Amino acid sequence: MEKNFLITTGGSGGHVIPATILYDHLSKEANVILSTDKRGLKYLDKNIYKFKVINTPKLNNIFFLPFNLILILFLTFKSFLLLKNYNIKKIFSTGGYMSLPVILAALFLKLEIYLIEPNQVLGRSNRYFLKYCKKILCYSKKIKNFPDNFINKMTTIYPLVKETIYKIKSSNETQKNLLY
Repeated sequence: MEKNFLITTGGSGGHVIPATILYDHLSKEANVILSTDKRGLKYLDKNIYKFKVINTPKLNNIFFLPFNLILILFLTFKSFLLLKNYNIKKIFSTGGYMSLPVILAALFLKLEIYLIEPNQVLGRSNRYFLKYCKKILCYSKKIKNFPDNFINKMTTIYPLVKETIYKIKSSNETQKNLLY
């Protein structure tokens, strides 16, 4: 059975960069696709990453709320088709409102959902989907606003760093050990 994963990410560098690092790691073992909004494209090398744009609107403007809710429903259907067409089995989300349609479609399809909280404060999107995720990966156990009743879903990981940086650090440590 082929492993097919989707990483959904918000449009800021704080969300996209960890998503690309995770993509680089997972793509060695699985077929991986990224989904982001138009803002996130500026952080992606379009020649390296397979991606789909799901341009989710912000829901903070009351005037546009009815239109935006209809758009989110449409984007959820688009996400549903994406997940089905690519036979996606697991979803990884770095948070952000952009992930809303993808996670809703994943819930409907009963896919495994893994959240990644790359910050020290639990984001609204991740907080909302905690109940539905299998695990949330965090850099620390001390995440502000993290509900106690979901602490069993938290797994701490080392911060996601690009492999080139990790190799430089490993190489420097090896050289240091050889010298002493």
